[in-house]
Amino acid sequence: MIRKAIRQNRKSKIVVTGCYAQSNYEDLQEMEGISLIAGNGEKNDILKQLEKIDFHDTVIRVKPAKYLKKYDNVLRNKSSSLHTRAWLKIQDGCNRFCTYCKVPYVRGPARSRSVEDILEEVSNLKNNGVKEVVLTGINLGTYGRDIDKGKTSLAKLISLISNFKGIKRIRLSSIELIDINDELFNIFKKTSKFCHHLHIPLQHGDDKILNLMNRPYDTSIFYKKISLIKEAIPDIAITTDIMVGFPNEDGNSFSKTVNFIRKICFAKIHVFQYSNREECLAALLPHKVDNIVKKERSKKLQDLSKELFYDFQKRYLDSIADVLVEDEIKDKEGRIYSRGITGNYIKVIIPDFIGKKGEIVSVRLNQICSNYISSIGMRGLNKFTK
Repeated sequence: MIRKAIRQNRKSKIVVTGCYAQSNYEDLQEMEGISLIAGNGEKNDILKQLEKIDFHDTVIRVKPAKYLKKYDNVLRNKSSSLHTRAWLKIQDGCNRFCTYCKVPYVRGPARSRSVEDILEEVSNLKNNGVKEVVLTGINLGTYGRDIDKGKTSLAKLISLISNFKGIKRIRLSSIELIDINDELFNIFKKTSKFCHHLHIPLQHGDDKILNLMNRPYDTSIFYKKISLIKEAIPDIAITTDIMVGFPNEDGNSFSKTVNFIRKICFAKIHVFQYSNREECLAALLPHKVDNIVKKERSKKLQDLSKELFYDFQKRYLDSIADVLVEDEIKDKEGRIYSRGITGNYIKVIIPDFIGKKGEIVSVRLNQICSNYISSIGMRGLNKFTK
């Protein structure tokens, strides 16, 4: 993609930035046509640097990620009234050092965005018609631990955001199990605007592999906490990440993962294959898994994910759900449908009903259509509510 950008933009200065630039700048230096290689800590200065750079130069601006101490506010949401849902980044970096992950080496230590800056952006999003904010970060649950002497927390931030009348929903992008403490758990239960959906990475269902991954829990701890969450919030959707092909994963380890996934009964799983990264400790482990085996196991878990998601959707057929209308679509015959999402992350299509974008409407969930549930709008409910 970089080479394509260079070919197609001969009269432009080409900038490469982000995690690849941070970790592989020496390789990029060999590529002719790049004007600026900027690491994750240099994004704020890109425009200033470009003014100084000649077209024939290749300037490298990369400092080690461990020196990234403050949250970088360069990326701010410019959401317009065309959007009803916005991703709101509040945290960057990670201190965990899982053995397969290079994120700490390229994104630096965990650091939090200021509460004042976040609330200012929430206010702007609200004024631009956004109804749902999705809080995101590299390690979201650690938010606040590095600022205000630890007095700030993710739970307190959610509580503050919930005070904005125009914001109807607050969703978390992903959170680690060990970061769901009592304070946050109480927010989940008590805050009406909190969406009943949590993405909690598991990574593997065999304790031996979890230990090799340097994950801070085992399957028994994971199961107990998920059970508590489901007991407190029965309609919650728990989704997860699963890695296949980690070194030392044999058939027995994989079978344990499949069985544990079924035991938890996730709503959906995101499956990805282990990649060997030289910077990470897992690269030193013996007993690497063959690529063909990885693909086979990945396919099995993807099929299992479809099965679980179908079962999750099926639980809510013929029930009434609140849907945030996000847009409209047309079918081949020109018929218009509204499309939106429930609090527990079920995607819904509403035939013959045109709710205004940004409205939360009540519908009856009627029929599963692949990744969507077709529904009936409130004005068509009378004949079904007897």
